[in-house]
Amino acid sequence: MRKEKVKVCSLKRVKEDIFLLGLKSPYLAKNSLPGQFLHIKINKQSLVLRRPLSIHRVEKGITYVLFKVRGEGTRFLSRLRKGSTLNIIGPLGRGFNFQFSISNFQFPVILVAGGIGVAPLLFLAQRLRGGKVWVFLGAKSKEEILCRKDFQKLGGQVFIATEDGSLGFKGKLTHLLKEKLSTISYRPLTKMYACGPVDMFLEISKILKKYPQIDCQISFEQFMGCGIGVCRGCVIKTKQGFKRVCREGPVFNIKEVF
Repeated sequence: MRKEKVKVCSLKRVKEDIFLLGLKSPYLAKNSLPGQFLHIKINKQSLVLRRPLSIHRVEKGITYVLFKVRGEGTRFLSRLRKGSTLNIIGPLGRGFNFQFSISNFQFPVILVAGGIGVAPLLFLAQRLRGGKVWVFLGAKSKEEILCRKDFQKLGGQVFIATEDGSLGFKGKLTHLLKEKLSTISYRPLTKMYACGPVDMFLEISKILKKYPQIDCQISFEQFMGCGIGVCRGCVIKTKQGFKRVCREGPVFNIKEVF
């Protein structure tokens, strides 16, 4: 982790309020791991706090972040131009544990993304390339489904759930997940990784009570202050007490929390 001045090399509007930001930094490209995040300074006097954004993917020395415009800070980022400079601290946080041989897995590694929760999971899918990967994408409608083709290009089998039924399974993503899990056999330490809203994590934890052999890691999207564990503005309650999302997370084992 270190502080760097990083050049913006690309900014692409993916959906109406979703943007893909490309950052040129050999250090970030070399040292970033799936599940980690960048803490980005917003160059406006009215905005003091940095914005934490998950590392979306790394390609050809470029580090990408995918973000949704939610307020003044992300709106500022959505208006950047190529060649702009950003003050960034990173990579930060504890990422996903994926230290296993994907080629030896005869059953799928499962990725579950609710909405903008796809952000850290595509980088993970890059590292899992070559194995059998199931990707579950959920949103309110087909217009909000993200990165479907990106996951397919990496060899993932993609399952989609939309609440209005406009694409794929009609209903909640967790309902589709529950249905698909009942169709495969499991061995100890089957891997699942998820990112999305907290209520999605709660539903997943209930589903997994039937499948204790599935090891599930979840990545929290959380408001942060300092991003390095000093201010304790991003704590969540776990079974072992309060923990900092920026330091002990953003990735936790689901059994630590629910």
